[in-house]
Amino acid sequence: MSYTISIVVHGPGDDPNHRSHWSFALYRDNSVIGNVLHVVLLDLNKLIYGFDKRTGVSYHSRSSEGIFTVANLTHSQYLQADRIISQEPPPRNGKDRCQDWAYNCIIALEVEEIVPSGTSQWISGLVGQPAAVVEKMTGSRWKRTFRS
Repeated sequence: MSYTISIVVHGPGDDPNHRSHWSFALYRDNSVIGNVLHVVLLDLNKLIYGFDKRTGVSYHSRSSEGIFTVANLTHSQYLQADRIISQEPPPRNGKDRCQDWAYNCIIALEVEEIVPSGTSQWISGLVGQPAAVVEKMTGSRWKRTFRS
């Protein structure tokens, strides 16, 4: 049985001050149910985030623009990815946001060889981009969701 790790892009992100929210979706191939892992904003003025994980839920959201595949995983890699992402500290430095946290997670996954070499370089080019640009840059990896 194979699994997928994807990033769900919420909101258009057209304003640099209001970028799209990114969350991870870990799921069995051909399923819309899986684990959703992300950070949520706790304090807007200080840009302090907290980690949130929901298991056994639909990763399709009415607020999402779309979802793009990061990598296909074995069951063992799926479990490792879930653990690594869950342990990545949420932003608390007054500068980083959810996309930066997602990028840091990708680096950690790449170091542990869960995602292919070069994935972090690819994702770094998507950070801060509007959803429409992310869609174009991810090509066939992109799937539209309810909102789109």
